[in-house]
Amino acid sequence: MTQEEIWINHIKNSTVDSVINYYNKPAIFQNELVELINQELGNNTKIIEVGCELGVTSLLLSDYFEKTLLDLNPLAIELTEQAHVKLNKKADFIVADMFDMPIENKQFDIVFNAGVIEHFNETERTKAFREYARILKDGGVMFIAFPNHYSLPYRLAYKIRKLLKKWPYPDEYKIYELKNEINNSNLILEKRLILSKKSLMRWLNFLPPLKWFFQFLDIFYKYEGYLTVLKIRKK
Repeated sequence: MTQEEIWINHIKNSTVDSVINYYNKPAIFQNELVELINQELGNNTKIIEVGCELGVTSLLLSDYFEKTLLDLNPLAIELTEQAHVKLNKKADFIVADMFDMPIENKQFDIVFNAGVIEHFNETERTKAFREYARILKDGGVMFIAFPNHYSLPYRLAYKIRKLLKKWPYPDEYKIYELKNEINNSNLILEKRLILSKKSLMRWLNFLPPLKWFFQFLDIFYKYEGYLTVLKIRKK
Protein backbone atom coordinates (compact mmCIF):
# COMPACT_ATOMS: atom_id res chain seq x y z
CA MET A 1 0.00 0.00 0.00
CA THR A 2 1.05 3.58 -0.51
CA GLN A 3 1.60 5.81 2.51
CA GLU A 4 -1.66 7.62 1.79
CA GLU A 5 -3.54 4.30 1.67
CA ILE A 6 -1.99 3.18 4.96
CA TRP A 7 -3.16 6.35 6.73
CA ILE A 8 -6.63 6.05 5.24
CA ASN A 9 -6.81 2.45 6.43
CA HIS A 10 -5.51 3.43 9.87
CA ILE A 11 -8.56 5.56 10.71
CA LYS A 12 -11.22 4.02 8.48
CA ASN A 13 -13.10 2.67 11.52
CA SER A 14 -12.67 5.78 13.65
CA THR A 15 -15.67 7.79 14.83
CA VAL A 16 -16.23 11.18 16.39
CA ASP A 17 -16.71 9.45 19.73
CA SER A 18 -13.32 7.76 19.41
CA VAL A 19 -11.67 11.14 18.74
CA ILE A 20 -13.33 12.55 21.86
CA ASN A 21 -12.20 9.50 23.82
CA TYR A 22 -8.59 10.10 22.70
CA TYR A 23 -9.01 13.72 23.79
CA ASN A 24 -10.27 12.68 27.23
CA LYS A 25 -7.52 10.06 27.61
CA PRO A 26 -4.56 11.40 25.64
CA ALA A 27 -1.23 9.67 25.25
CA ILE A 28 1.53 10.72 27.64
CA PHE A 29 3.61 12.13 24.80
CA GLN A 30 0.69 14.29 23.64
CA ASN A 31 0.33 15.91 27.05
CA GLU A 32 4.05 16.63 27.21
CA LEU A 33 4.15 18.04 23.67
CA VAL A 34 1.12 20.23 24.40
CA GLU A 35 2.77 21.57 27.54
CA LEU A 36 5.86 22.48 25.50
CA ILE A 37 3.91 24.24 22.74
CA ASN A 38 1.64 26.09 25.18
CA GLN A 39 4.74 27.83 26.53
CA GLU A 40 4.88 29.77 23.25
CA LEU A 41 1.38 31.16 23.68
CA GLY A 42 1.04 34.89 23.07
CA ASN A 43 -1.71 37.27 22.04
CA ASN A 44 -3.56 36.04 18.94
CA THR A 45 -0.98 33.34 18.27
CA LYS A 46 -1.86 31.58 15.04
CA ILE A 47 -0.91 27.91 14.99
CA ILE A 48 -1.28 25.14 12.40
CA GLU A 49 -0.94 21.39 12.78
CA VAL A 50 0.26 20.03 9.44
CA GLY A 51 -0.69 16.39 9.02
CA CYS A 52 -3.09 16.40 11.95
CA GLU A 53 -4.90 13.09 11.29
CA LEU A 54 -7.54 13.07 14.08
CA GLY A 55 -6.23 16.33 15.52
CA VAL A 56 -6.08 15.27 19.16
CA THR A 57 -2.97 17.30 19.94
CA SER A 58 -4.59 20.45 18.55
CA LEU A 59 -7.70 19.74 20.62
CA LEU A 60 -5.53 19.60 23.73
CA LEU A 61 -3.73 22.87 23.02
CA SER A 62 -4.81 26.03 24.82
CA ASP A 63 -8.04 27.47 23.46
CA TYR A 64 -6.32 30.87 23.34
CA PHE A 65 -4.52 29.72 20.18
CA GLU A 66 -6.08 30.54 16.83
CA LYS A 67 -5.90 27.02 15.40
CA THR A 68 -5.81 25.53 11.91
CA LEU A 69 -5.68 21.80 11.20
CA LEU A 70 -4.55 20.37 7.86
CA ASP A 71 -4.55 16.82 6.56
CA LEU A 72 -4.70 15.07 3.19
CA ASN A 73 -7.34 12.61 4.38
CA PRO A 74 -10.88 14.09 4.13
CA LEU A 75 -12.21 11.62 6.72
CA ALA A 76 -9.59 12.75 9.24
CA ILE A 77 -10.61 16.37 8.80
CA GLU A 78 -14.31 15.51 8.94
CA LEU A 79 -13.92 13.60 12.21
CA THR A 80 -11.78 16.19 13.96
CA GLU A 81 -14.04 19.01 12.80
CA GLN A 82 -17.08 17.24 14.25
CA ALA A 83 -15.18 16.54 17.47
CA HIS A 84 -14.28 20.22 17.75
CA VAL A 85 -17.96 21.13 17.41
CA LYS A 86 -19.03 18.61 20.07
CA LEU A 87 -16.35 19.88 22.44
CA ASN A 88 -17.24 23.51 21.70
CA LYS A 89 -13.77 24.27 20.37
CA LYS A 90 -12.92 26.56 17.47
CA ALA A 91 -10.54 25.90 14.58
CA ASP A 92 -10.19 26.14 10.83
CA PHE A 93 -9.84 22.98 8.77
CA ILE A 94 -8.08 22.31 5.47
CA VAL A 95 -7.94 19.18 3.32
CA ALA A 96 -4.66 19.50 1.42
CA ASP A 97 -1.24 18.04 0.66
CA MET A 98 1.38 19.31 3.12
CA PHE A 99 3.87 19.60 0.24
CA ASP A 100 1.65 22.13 -1.54
CA MET A 101 -0.58 23.92 0.95
CA PRO A 102 -3.22 26.40 -0.28
CA ILE A 103 -2.04 28.96 2.27
CA GLU A 104 -0.46 32.37 1.69
CA ASN A 105 3.08 33.09 2.84
CA LYS A 106 3.88 33.96 6.46
CA GLN A 107 0.47 33.25 7.97
CA PHE A 108 1.36 31.40 11.18
CA ASP A 109 3.33 32.04 14.35
CA ILE A 110 3.72 28.31 15.01
CA VAL A 111 3.82 25.31 12.69
CA PHE A 112 3.91 21.86 14.27
CA ASN A 113 3.30 18.18 13.80
CA ALA A 114 4.10 14.87 15.45
CA GLY A 115 4.52 11.48 13.86
CA VAL A 116 4.73 12.83 10.31
CA ILE A 117 8.22 13.72 9.13
CA GLU A 118 9.82 10.35 9.96
CA HIS A 119 7.87 8.67 7.17
CA PHE A 120 9.70 10.57 4.41
CA ASN A 121 13.20 10.46 2.94
CA GLU A 122 15.62 13.40 3.12
CA THR A 123 14.59 14.90 -0.22
CA GLU A 124 10.92 14.77 0.76
CA ARG A 125 11.66 16.14 4.24
CA THR A 126 13.51 19.11 2.77
CA LYS A 127 10.58 19.84 0.47
CA ALA A 128 8.22 19.64 3.45
CA PHE A 129 10.38 21.94 5.58
CA ARG A 130 10.53 24.56 2.87
CA GLU A 131 6.75 24.51 2.62
CA TYR A 132 6.41 24.73 6.42
CA ALA A 133 8.85 27.65 6.41
CA ARG A 134 6.93 29.39 3.65
CA ILE A 135 3.74 29.66 5.72
CA LEU A 136 5.63 30.53 8.94
CA LYS A 137 6.08 34.17 9.91
CA ASP A 138 9.61 35.57 10.18
CA GLY A 139 10.85 34.74 13.66
CA GLY A 140 8.12 32.12 14.02
CA VAL A 141 8.56 28.76 15.73
CA MET A 142 8.29 25.25 14.40
CA PHE A 143 7.91 22.13 16.57
CA ILE A 144 8.64 18.88 14.74
CA ALA A 145 8.19 15.71 16.79
CA PHE A 146 9.07 12.15 15.81
CA PRO A 147 9.86 8.81 17.47
CA ASN A 148 13.30 8.45 19.01
CA HIS A 149 14.87 5.51 17.21
CA TYR A 150 18.07 6.20 19.17
CA SER A 151 16.37 4.81 22.26
CA LEU A 152 16.86 1.05 22.06
CA PRO A 153 13.51 -0.10 23.52
CA TYR A 154 11.57 1.84 20.89
CA ARG A 155 13.90 0.85 18.05
CA LEU A 156 13.61 -2.81 19.00
CA ALA A 157 9.82 -2.65 19.34
CA TYR A 158 9.60 -1.09 15.89
CA LYS A 159 11.85 -3.71 14.29
CA ILE A 160 10.09 -6.67 15.92
CA ARG A 161 6.61 -5.43 15.06
CA LYS A 162 7.72 -4.82 11.48
CA LEU A 163 9.11 -8.36 11.33
CA LEU A 164 5.86 -9.78 12.71
CA LYS A 165 3.85 -7.62 10.27
CA LYS A 166 2.12 -5.94 13.21
CA TRP A 167 3.21 -2.40 12.40
CA PRO A 168 0.11 -0.37 11.38
CA TYR A 169 1.88 2.76 10.15
CA PRO A 170 4.12 3.62 7.18
CA ASP A 171 7.80 2.77 7.51
CA GLU A 172 9.91 5.12 9.63
CA TYR A 173 13.34 6.58 8.96
CA LYS A 174 15.86 6.76 11.79
CA ILE A 175 16.53 10.48 12.07
CA TYR A 176 18.35 12.58 14.64
CA GLU A 177 18.14 16.36 14.23
CA LEU A 178 17.35 16.98 10.54
CA LYS A 179 20.35 19.29 10.20
CA ASN A 180 20.47 19.31 6.39
CA GLU A 181 16.72 19.82 6.00
CA ILE A 182 16.77 22.73 8.44
CA ASN A 183 19.84 24.44 6.98
CA ASN A 184 18.43 24.14 3.46
CA SER A 185 15.13 25.81 4.46
CA ASN A 186 16.32 29.10 5.98
CA LEU A 187 15.64 27.76 9.46
CA ILE A 188 17.63 27.50 12.69
CA LEU A 189 17.55 24.60 15.14
CA GLU A 190 17.17 26.05 18.64
CA LYS A 191 16.75 22.89 20.70
CA ARG A 192 16.58 19.13 20.40
CA LEU A 193 14.46 17.78 23.24
CA ILE A 194 13.61 14.25 24.34
CA LEU A 195 10.19 13.76 25.94
CA SER A 196 7.94 11.00 27.21
CA LYS A 197 10.21 8.61 29.06
CA LYS A 198 7.10 7.27 30.81
CA SER A 199 5.61 6.02 27.55
CA LEU A 200 8.77 4.39 26.18
CA MET A 201 8.24 0.87 27.49
CA ARG A 202 4.59 0.79 26.40
CA TRP A 203 5.80 0.10 22.86
CA LEU A 204 6.87 -3.32 24.17
CA ASN A 205 3.46 -4.18 25.64
CA PHE A 206 2.93 -6.78 22.91
CA LEU A 207 5.83 -8.80 24.36
CA PRO A 208 5.71 -8.57 28.20
CA PRO A 209 8.90 -10.57 28.99
CA LEU A 210 10.94 -8.27 26.75
CA LYS A 211 9.28 -5.23 28.30
CA TRP A 212 10.14 -6.42 31.81
CA PHE A 213 13.73 -7.13 30.71
CA PHE A 214 14.20 -3.59 29.38
CA GLN A 215 12.55 -2.07 32.42
CA PHE A 216 15.23 -3.83 34.47
CA LEU A 217 18.04 -2.70 32.14
CA ASP A 218 16.76 0.87 32.32
CA ILE A 219 17.85 0.98 35.95
CA PHE A 220 21.43 0.91 34.69
CA TYR A 221 21.35 2.30 31.14
CA LYS A 222 18.78 5.11 31.56
CA TYR A 223 17.31 4.92 28.08
CA GLU A 224 16.13 8.12 26.43
CA GLY A 225 12.41 8.83 26.12
CA TYR A 226 10.13 7.98 23.22
CA LEU A 227 9.66 11.37 21.53
CA THR A 228 12.25 13.62 19.89
CA VAL A 229 11.10 17.24 19.52
CA LEU A 230 12.97 19.82 17.48
CA LYS A 231 12.29 23.47 18.27
CA ILE A 232 13.12 25.39 15.10
CA ARG A 233 13.10 29.11 14.42
CA LYS A 234 12.60 30.91 11.11
CA LYS A 235 15.29 33.50 10.41
